Amino acid sequence: MSETCKICKYCTNKLEDCLDEGLTCSSCSQSVHLRCLKSGCVPGGLHGDIFFTFTCEECSEAGSESFVREKMSWLKVLVLALYHLQSRSPGLGRKGYFHWRNHIASLIDKNWESLFLKDFKKKKKWVGTVAGTLSHFSTYFFKSGTSVVNEPAWWALTYPKLTPNVISNLYAALTNEKQKTKILKISVSDTELFTQILHKNIKDDDLLTPLFTVDVPNFSEKNPDDETNKKITKNFTVNKRKSLLPTFESTSKKLLKMNKNSPVFSNLGDELTPTYLKQNERNLGEAQPRNKPPSEQNKESVKLLDPFCHYNTCFSNAFRQKGSEMRVRLMGGIRKELILSPYSSIYLKPYIRRDTETYPSWLRLMAEIQMKANEKTQNYVLPPRAPIDYTYVQPEHIPAINSLCNNFFWPGIDLTESLQYPDFSCVVLYKKLIVAFAFLVPNVKYTENYVSFIFTRPGWRNVGIGKFMLYHLIQVIEKSIFIKLVG
Repeated sequence: MSETCKICKYCTNKLEDCLDEGLTCSSCSQSVHLRCLKSGCVPGGLHGDIFFTFTCEECSEAGSESFVREKMSWLKVLVLALYHLQSRSPGLGRKGYFHWRNHIASLIDKNWESLFLKDFKKKKKWVGTVAGTLSHFSTYFFKSGTSVVNEPAWWALTYPKLTPNVISNLYAALTNEKQKTKILKISVSDTELFTQILHKNIKDDDLLTPLFTVDVPNFSEKNPDDETNKKITKNFTVNKRKSLLPTFESTSKKLLKMNKNSPVFSNLGDELTPTYLKQNERNLGEAQPRNKPPSEQNKESVKLLDPFCHYNTCFSNAFRQKGSEMRVRLMGGIRKELILSPYSSIYLKPYIRRDTETYPSWLRLMAEIQMKANEKTQNYVLPPRAPIDYTYVQPEHIPAINSLCNNFFWPGIDLTESLQYPDFSCVVLYKKLIVAFAFLVPNVKYTENYVSFIFTRPGWRNVGIGKFMLYHLIQVIEKSIFIKLVG
């Protein structure tokens, strides 16, 4: 949308909207990429946040970069919060949508001081303003996930590739055009006006790709060959796949007879129960015509995968390419990228600890089996063992952790919520095998925290793994208390 070409004063590369944005110095009018900032990031660390009056290091009287927050409207704040969540914490959402209170309002509350000016008062009912703003701008910038998640209160950006700055400029242009049409007395609907402005300012069609598009065949018309003339309102095709994780078809009868108010069914719709799936498949077979036109055959239906499996969406493209190798996919690699915590907005290290000295009984048994199997091989040398890695919880860990909890504790445990505060977690890995984990729920009361789960696999016990996990959680709690007292 920028009319003039801006060049970064540090790297001399161009600034591009939605791809490589930056800030412009208020004194020398030169631009700097966000990635080229001497301070590393803007105050608050929110992804895509360039709503500052910026002074570069050379023009600042203090000799360092200075940032002064601009006046923020609720539209800017909500767009910025959703853009940060989808970019930095996609594992918290459900199919790209985030809960307006648990995720969006919670992020705003934690970053209130960095988002708003000091004279902006925090009203008691500010959370209601969040819901009202999302609904008000749902025609343009926000999309409800009710039809996708089958629950209300889930929202996402309509155009997730557009940055907050671009969306803010689009809304400013829309406001100006509304005033012009009002003065000239031209009758144009707001939707048509916004579409014209959108295609006028955004030249790249890829940036206008919506979040979620589903084309469901229409079965509302009655079939004369069907005697019962059943009405079908929802039609799903279940993508069946083999999995080691618990599914509805393989779960015990005790789990399926649990109350729907239990944690297992609290976040799942009624359409995912086995009875509904079987009935739905039967109805689809009866109602769907045998000879379909080619246009209808190409239509895609909604595919629902195993709801117990939480898919990892936080890997970069480079890591996806690396993960395509079979050896890396099976054995794991060295994690190098930092982990951004949605709870504290702090970048966590890839590893808490890498232990190469501890030798559990399971590893000793595997070494003995290898030596026995290769006893006839001359000059056979036992391959070096991998380290035992202590890391923070990540979305790819959740399915295996849930499976271990359901097997060793009780059915129905789902630890997806722990992704909201990875600082208070410890997952122990040997290559890609989860051998132990521990979770702590912070700030239950003013001076109260509790360890929700701590577990070590049989064969990996009595070597100090559980002791170190508990020690780590205690250290994290003491550190967080110290930060609060100092801050």
